[in-house]
Amino acid sequence: MTIAINRSSTARSRWRNRFTRWVRGPTLARDIALILTIKFALLMVLKYTLFNHPQAQHMTLPPEQVAQALLSTPAPHPSEGDQHAR
Repeated sequence: MTIAINRSSTARSRWRNRFTRWVRGPTLARDIALILTIKFALLMVLKYTLFNHPQAQHMTLPPEQVAQALLSTPAPHPSEGDQHAR
């Protein structure tokens, strides 16, 4: 019984020591994890505030029409006046 208690308490103290070193010391892993967490939170805020729902219910388009507008190439405009390549 005491061996199991000693093992769990040493494992707990090992994790506690590792966590306090991670919090106190300047580590690259901590800085990267913190920056990625902040970026993810900001991206989620932007997604839910700007892109989650249309502004009005009548602003929806069929997917085929959206795909045609995005994937089609515009027709070239005929140039008017003199050609610049002369």
